[in-house]
Amino acid sequence: MRLLKLSVSAALVLISASISVAAAGCGGEMGSDACTASGRADSYVVGLAHKGVNTVYDFKLMSATPAPPGLNLNTWVIQINWEATGAPATGASLTVSPFMPDQQQGPGTYTPQVQELSTPGQYQISNINTWMPGYWEITIDAKTSGNVEDTAVYKFCISA
Repeated sequence: MRLLKLSVSAALVLISASISVAAAGCGGEMGSDACTASGRADSYVVGLAHKGVNTVYDFKLMSATPAPPGLNLNTWVIQINWEATGAPATGASLTVSPFMPDQQQGPGTYTPQVQELSTPGQYQISNINTWMPGYWEITIDAKTSGNVEDTAVYKFCISA
């Protein structure tokens, strides 16, 4: 009987430790701090710039609602310019993919919606669903006429 009590106690300690580690990874209070301390995430500022991985376009996060990006549905305005000339990249088609690599989670049933705005090179992206606290990567793939493509990845710690 004593052996069974120790086994049950040990199992409870392991379960409790596992829940704590999972909560930290998911970004609860401790997880958000751990995410920020990891240095992987961008610090939100208006105009947060990323060069595309192919150095074709410059991407700038002009606004985020909520700001900084937060839990659940977000709306962003992105400015995309040609890297070589600085001219706005108009008429682009964008694919936006929110992904939580630590948890292997995506946006659920929400699909980000993209609308080209009247300001040349600006695009509004709505329905960016960061539904779980923790570290998220939002990948923006842009393609203009002639199939010229480039990608930027914005990385944020989402708090509960």
